[in-house]
Amino acid sequence: MTNDKTRPEPVEGLKMSNEGKSQSEEKELLQQENTLLDKLNDRVGKLADAIERTRIDEYTSMITRPWKFFFINFAAGIFRGLGMAVGFTIIAAIFLYVLVQLLRNMVDLPIVGAYIAEIVRFVNQYLNQGLPAQ
Repeated sequence: MTNDKTRPEPVEGLKMSNEGKSQSEEKELLQQENTLLDKLNDRVGKLADAIERTRIDEYTSMITRPWKFFFINFAAGIFRGLGMAVGFTIIAAIFLYVLVQLLRNMVDLPIVGAYIAEIVRFVNQYLNQGLPAQ
């Protein structure tokens, strides 16, 4: 009668990890294994921190819920557009204010003032009589 749960015969030439080693060698191997495990544990901890910093869980939740992803991007686009519109309006108002102030000061210059006065005279003549005779 054969027993299925018997141990297989050891292969010749192979030794178990602790066969023929002294206690000091075993302690040294255990110490090396412990240092390697500590290093591995540190690296796994750093990897976990890096994954946490990238907020990968939020990305995966957005991929699994496409309507939420669409709504967030839609709202972000609206607010980005409003921000650009308001910002451009403020910048244009500042530019026009500076331009008006410069032109007010430049009208007092003799050359530019005379040129602008001639343009005003042509405009008044056009409004009063029509096109000037050439």
